Amino acid sequence: MHALFSEFPPISKAEWLAKIAQDLKGKPFSDLQFQLEENIRLDPFYHPEDFSEWYEPIVNKPDNNWQIGETIVVSDIKTSNAQALEALNGGANALLFFIKNNLSSEEFAQLLGGIELEYIAVCFKQLSSDQNSSELLHHFYNFIKSCNKNPAIINGCLNFNTLPDGTARPLSELAESLQFYKQEMPDFRLIEVDATAFHYSITGTVSTELAHTVAQANGYVADLSDHDIAPAITNHHLQFSLAIGTSYFVEIAKLRALKLLWANVLAAYQISIEMPLLEVHFTPASQDTNPNTNMIRAATQALAAVIGGADRLYVRDANAGANESDTPFTRRTARNVQHILQLESYMDKVVDPAAGSYYIEKLTDQLAEAAWEKFQVMTTK
Repeated sequence: MHALFSEFPPISKAEWLAKIAQDLKGKPFSDLQFQLEENIRLDPFYHPEDFSEWYEPIVNKPDNNWQIGETIVVSDIKTSNAQALEALNGGANALLFFIKNNLSSEEFAQLLGGIELEYIAVCFKQLSSDQNSSELLHHFYNFIKSCNKNPAIINGCLNFNTLPDGTARPLSELAESLQFYKQEMPDFRLIEVDATAFHYSITGTVSTELAHTVAQANGYVADLSDHDIAPAITNHHLQFSLAIGTSYFVEIAKLRALKLLWANVLAAYQISIEMPLLEVHFTPASQDTNPNTNMIRAATQALAAVIGGADRLYVRDANAGANESDTPFTRRTARNVQHILQLESYMDKVVDPAAGSYYIEKLTDQLAEAAWEKFQVMTTK
């Protein structure tokens, strides 16, 4: 490979800029620059001379595999179970149940009947303010035990850190549950930083979204330390839930920048760099009323999430933008977007596919630097 490259003489950045100036025929180079935020301005191309060292993958892991998610709103338990089995038979391996009512251990047995939980991830989100998260988790745990399954191998999550109405759960209660479930269900995450709320509600910038995300996660690590939960334990039970839109390169860089930022936080706590699970959803605003447009758009949105390093991805049904109910066809096409990326494009094989891309690396760095400055201001107030 080295001998092959030696056949081509190196071209300096100055030579490239001279060629660009010639092609622009008098138009200013600044017309090609992209102003993302007040302090983030991107050139149309970057050169090795812009970097002092080669970039390595952001996260050290064996592959880029991710879980294929499907959301199920639980109203009728029998219908929801059928949809879950359909999803699993269709290739999904991460189920997210939106729970409207409290479920007993017996109802969990109906909802999860026929599902081999040890081979998938199963997550729950509660929709009603009168639901009891502690009770729900207790019934789920009892159901697992009643099936003679080992809770320690169950993978999944429950946003236990927030009450169903969105307010924060008392830290003492969260700490008590962590003390128990860190032993009984070590791979079941109880702390979710729902950054989708920041994406929807903050009228600002991507770096602001990142800063708020990191600040909230850091708050849990710091505050739970006061309740005798070690930072490493909190980090292990943490997951980020992010929303992505249609700005392809920006969304890739946003996910990568979050990993850089959180690695800095973990380094400050002097604990090993173990990245929390990164769950990604499509923003409702990114969906069109035309299902055909959404099916095409889903490919680039999913690709951005995967290249950015998502650990679990939920692709919205193509007719969601038209406020229509999903169908077996729309659910299947949503799953198939991810199957194509894994089985045909092999996007799960290459760790950090964007590593070394000058443009994306520069954008990642600038977003991380801007977000870190804002995060420091938030944490010093």
